[in-house]
Amino acid sequence: MEKKHYNTAGRMRLAGYLKTIAAEPPKSADDIFSGLDAACKAEGCATPGRSSVYRMLSTLCEEGAVRRFPAGNGESGAVYQYVGNHRHCDTHFHLHCLSCGDVMHLECKCSDEVAEHLLSSHGFVVDRGRSVLYGRCAACAAKGEN
Repeated sequence: MEKKHYNTAGRMRLAGYLKTIAAEPPKSADDIFSGLDAACKAEGCATPGRSSVYRMLSTLCEEGAVRRFPAGNGESGAVYQYVGNHRHCDTHFHLHCLSCGDVMHLECKCSDEVAEHLLSSHGFVVDRGRSVLYGRCAACAAKGEN
């Protein structure tokens, strides 16, 4: 039986907040809760509970509206990013900057070429949507950040 998800006020507030920070580097669940709490207080509305926000993040990930990535940079846990028009994240690799935390979508033929090489030469079928390459973005590399 398929689980039904209701569009509650808290879920709509969380989704709306995630859309406003979509261009920012991915954030931890705690950071998302804190930001949502501040936004709700500024608007004079009720903030969903912390555990509700965590459950809603999991549900939004299952639905494909939000992506979950390993935190990286030596941190434990995960970070989340609203994917909006990038709902087809399973078709490309992701680049995660270890300096600024930004996650970029590698939407070029390179993803196809690497996946095809791994399959034909190594018999390995890569899950592109869950494949993250870690390194430094151009801006951080230009600043000499490690």
